This record gives sequence, C-alpha cells and structure tokens, in this order.
Amino acid sequence: MNVPIWKTALIGFGKIGAGYADDPLMARYYPYATHAQVLQDCPNFDWTAVVDPSPSQRELARQRWQIEGVFPSIEELIQRDRPEVAIIATPPDARGEIIEKLPDLLGIVVEKPLGLTLEAGEKFLEQCRERNILVQVNLWRRGDKTFYQLAEGKLSELMGRLQGGFGVYGNGFYNNGTHVIDFIRMLFGEIARVRANGNWKPDRRLPIAGDANVPFTIWLNDGVSLDFCPLDFQHYREIGFDFWGDRGRLSILNEGLNLFFYPLSGNRAIRNAGEIAHDRPRKIESTVGQALYRMYENLAAALSERVPLYSSGESALQTAKVVEAVVRSAKTNGSVVEMSSF
Repeated sequence: MNVPIWKTALIGFGKIGAGYADDPLMARYYPYATHAQVLQDCPNFDWTAVVDPSPSQRELARQRWQIEGVFPSIEELIQRDRPEVAIIATPPDARGEIIEKLPDLLGIVVEKPLGLTLEAGEKFLEQCRERNILVQVNLWRRGDKTFYQLAEGKLSELMGRLQGGFGVYGNGFYNNGTHVIDFIRMLFGEIARVRANGNWKPDRRLPIAGDANVPFTIWLNDGVSLDFCPLDFQHYREIGFDFWGDRGRLSILNEGLNLFFYPLSGNRAIRNAGEIAHDRPRKIESTVGQALYRMYENLAAALSERVPLYSSGESALQTAKVVEAVVRSAKTNGSVVEMSSF
C-alpha cells in the first residue's frame, strides 16, 4: 500500500517548533513535544524546509535536524521549494501573508490563536477556505487518544450525567484559557453563556502581550455550570479539571499526565445514601505524549481520505468566540454574555 507523502515546510523554529525536544524533563513524558519531532518520524510528511529569521535557529535546523533547505524568509523558500503542507509556528500577525506566498498549499498545522483579534482569525480562515486549504489548529487535547475516547462516549459511561465541575489554569487567559475552553467544548458540547468573575488586568509577565489571568464561569447548553480559577505559574504549573457526574468523579491533573476516576459507592455514614469513593480511585492511562503525532496522522487522513479534522479552523474559531465573550465580560464588570450574540 502506497503511503501518501506531502512536501512540508516548518515555518518558525522556536520552542514548539523544535526547542522543547531538547528538554530532558519534557522528553520523559512527551515523546512528541514539538513539530520537529513529529515531522522527523511521521511517514506522511516529507520535511524539506525550515523558515526562521534567526541565524542560530537556522543553524540548529541544519545541524540538529539535518534539514538542508533552511531559509530566513518565505520569499527565499519559494525560490527553492514549493511545500504542499506548512506548519505555521509563528505569532499570528503575519500568517495571512505567509499563506498568500505559498501557492501550492493543501493543508496547514497552525498554533492558536488564529489571529490577534477575532476578526483577524475569521479573515485568516476565509483566506484558507477560498483556496481549499485544510486547517488543523494545534489545540492538542483534541488529538489525545484518551481524551478523544472520553468525548466519544466513555466519559458519560464513566460518570453519568455531568452535574458540575471546576478547573484551574495559568500563564494567561488568551494562552491557556483557550485550551481550557476548547477542551470543555470537546467533552461537553457548545457553551451557552459566560461570565468573568473579575476585571481584566493585563499582566506584563505573561507570554502574550496584553493577556491577563481572570476567573470565569461558563454554562453549557443544558444549564450545567463550570467554574475556573487562574493560578500563578511562578509557584507551579497546572491546567487541571475536576468533573462531577451522577455516577462518579473524574480528575484530570498535571496537564493530562494523571487521570483518576472515583466511582460511586455506598455512603459510610448514612443509610440509603451514596458517596464518591475518594479513597479508591482508578487510574486511567495517560496518552498525552502522543497527542501531537496523532494530530498529524489525522491531517494526513483528512488530506487523502477527507476524514474530519480533529481540530478544524472552524472549531477553533468557535472557541475563539467564547474566549472573546469572557474578555468582553471581564471588561464590562462581569456581565453575563450570551454566545448567541456572536
């Protein structure tokens, strides 16, 4: 059986592009922490080029990853190479220009956010739609095998109907709050309304300019609410979730490396009542280290067989609308914002 192969360029050679691959702690838990690691192993993508303005990063691509086609700009790339797939690991402000300069594109993998504003993200996706370019957005939890199985029905089998829940995140709402909201949409469906539980106070320490850490509440279409609290990552990192159903509780901790299910049990103090067996958790296998690789496998299948993308541009845009709704609420003294207004 012939394996379809697409000529591929990696545009942006920073931490998610390649840098995390040399972190020994990351390597213990995430065999695929960067785009470079996936491109080196995935047979569907012929990784022929790297574009980065930094001389040191281009030299890293040559020496560490053995890439011969290394260029400081898209203009120089297209004089030598015509990629069919582009991995765009750059800030969002110039992505539209990148797309325009690559005439043979069939698909892309792109980091979130889609644009610096919701309008810019919509414009970028319209550019891609006009040229029939498939857009896979690296909201990587959608590629994780275990999370995918939860979303496809295993979650309700485990814990029954969701009654409520909460979670924590940090390092910026635009940054990791986007991952939180997208994960909730993946597991439980669309969001009806949101409210910020604090004002928008930009923090210069955060990686995205103008970002803030803000607590917020979201309501699902069935009326169930979920609350989220920001953490200061200077103390420790966590993007964690705690979901309570009518048959048990699911905790997803250490950014997905530890998953525990606590089943329903008879109450030890009151007759004819139940409790959650917090002293008898069942650990669920974590597969987050393979999630990014699966995103690429899925893109390859979408290109060759037209299967649905795990994290399409259209889905990521809906997440961006929820993000914008929370920001709007935070800037209007915590008003409830209905998603029907977007």
